Amino acid sequence: MENRIQTEVRVTVLLGIVRQLMATREAKLFAGRSLNPSQFGVLNHFTHHPKRSWTVTDLAQVMEMNQPGITKIVNTLLDRGLLKAHSDTEDKRRRHLLITNQGLKLCDETLTALLPDIAHTLGSWDDSELSQLHQHMEKLMHWLDEHRDDILRT
Repeated sequence: MENRIQTEVRVTVLLGIVRQLMATREAKLFAGRSLNPSQFGVLNHFTHHPKRSWTVTDLAQVMEMNQPGITKIVNTLLDRGLLKAHSDTEDKRRRHLLITNQGLKLCDETLTALLPDIAHTLGSWDDSELSQLHQHMEKLMHWLDEHRDDILRT
């Protein structure tokens, strides 16, 4: 039992270290680009289902950002023509956001520009290791997504 607890703690510590190292690397990779990491993250979210619309409230929830922060990012993306907005038919204060072709193109170009560093980062992993990492990350992501508010405190 003690070994299990130690391993769980170590995994959690390692995830924190990886998160920080990735954030620092991401900041360097996005320096001088036309999108910052937050803008890219929001724009990339739209690419998974380009025909689906999102409200700012929906985005704030799924992206786990506060409403003013997501509103600022959305307004920047709207101003740049990367997103478009349509007013809700029942509530004019509510906007439905969609990615534009320009937004899809910029997101694809940005991802393409990141590919060399992604390959560099994961290049020493053989296919089996990479596949296992992918499976474990998917499992963790789904658990975290399904248990966003399921926090245990003592």
